[in-house]
Amino acid sequence: MNDQGRPYAGASREQRESARREQLVTAGISLFGTQGYRSATVGAVCAEAGLNKRYFYESFATLEDLLCEVYGRVVADLRASVLAGGGEDAAAVLRGFMSGFLTWAQADPVQARVHLFEVLGVSAQVDELYRWQGRTIGDELSSRLSATVDAPQLTAGQQRVLGDVLIGAGVQMVVNWVISDYQPPRDELLDEMDSTLGWVLAAGLSTLR
Repeated sequence: MNDQGRPYAGASREQRESARREQLVTAGISLFGTQGYRSATVGAVCAEAGLNKRYFYESFATLEDLLCEVYGRVVADLRASVLAGGGEDAAAVLRGFMSGFLTWAQADPVQARVHLFEVLGVSAQVDELYRWQGRTIGDELSSRLSATVDAPQLTAGQQRVLGDVLIGAGVQMVVNWVISDYQPPRDELLDEMDSTLGWVLAAGLSTLR
């Protein structure tokens, strides 16, 4: 067996490298979500992970590359939460989405800080990743909404606009809620959202009469 695949303490080189990468990602989530990305250093991440600094560059070229990996993990967890619910009508789909988003943000404030604050304005690369992730979830959400409405289907462009509107509004609601120390309580905020959407729909129908 060559050195590339030689086992060590029951694990191959590839397995050890993968384990160290996971340690670094876990450390990155912890540091970026508590101290903040801009306050973190490669040395601090390695110290948090319990690894020698040289192992960082085995997996990542820069701290920003680690941030991109961390953000991907965070959004995967968020996506599972916001898209977990179903709903037979548009109001139920939207309430399920926002309930999942609010619950996730309150249950894991470390990951929420990464998603809501720490990735903003870092670089063009991270900005594009942020937009792409938002568009992906927005496309899925708008598709679910379209499936509940007995009306002509939206064009691809309209679907994208709807997704952008929903994601933008959802993120802003959660940011304000987190900054306000989770006030009002989640269910009260969801009820306010439902009543507001009801008013918007009623106002829209009145203009069509």
